Amino acid sequence: MELYFVLKSPARAENVGAAARAMKTMGFARMRLVDSRVHEREQAHWVAHGAQEILEQAEFYPTLAEGLADMDLVIATTARRRGRYLHYLTPKEAITQVNNKQLQKVALLFGCEESGLSNDDLALADIISYLPLKVTYPSLNLGQAIMLYAWEFSQGLAPENEEKSGVHTENAQLRVLQQKTEQLFDLVGVSQQEKLAEWVRDRLPMLEQRDLNLLHLLYKDLARALSDRD
Repeated sequence: MELYFVLKSPARAENVGAAARAMKTMGFARMRLVDSRVHEREQAHWVAHGAQEILEQAEFYPTLAEGLADMDLVIATTARRRGRYLHYLTPKEAITQVNNKQLQKVALLFGCEESGLSNDDLALADIISYLPLKVTYPSLNLGQAIMLYAWEFSQGLAPENEEKSGVHTENAQLRVLQQKTEQLFDLVGVSQQEKLAEWVRDRLPMLEQRDLNLLHLLYKDLARALSDRD
């Protein structure tokens, strides 16, 4: 499994340099930047201090949708609660969700220093995560937040093994199940804005791999039954 640190519209090159240094310290190397090229500035390389190769190899994407398009699971980080989202996971809880699934690419998504992630940005994520701070504070510095998440994931991710890393395309793609769920709701007349649809969207990424596999088989049976009916 590959873990990507995706930075949406970072404003300060120094923070991105600090993020690269934190990632390397914890054994991670894959960085993506969206709507910002501050990683190319000299200030970022100065602060990276031995982790310049992460900045040099970082991938740039003009939009967040493009930057996340190939991810199997997206974990967005936020410093405050949002309107419709009911489930907020700590880093440890988010790691549990990664460990109980067969995944190839996972993204940790961070917003810009000034405003964080918008609701539209969060809509592209599967899981919303927060850091349970001891005191009320608006947010952490971007480099600090990435250091904390990098440390938690370096400690908590399950070791790769042949059985877990062998991803079966037929039943391991959360994206496919999400699309099939939306199609099923449309078919039976459930609006995507209804509470049921919102609840299913929030809970689907929380299912363990065994349950995702069973749901995939259920959708196959439903599709076959609907086809026979027609």
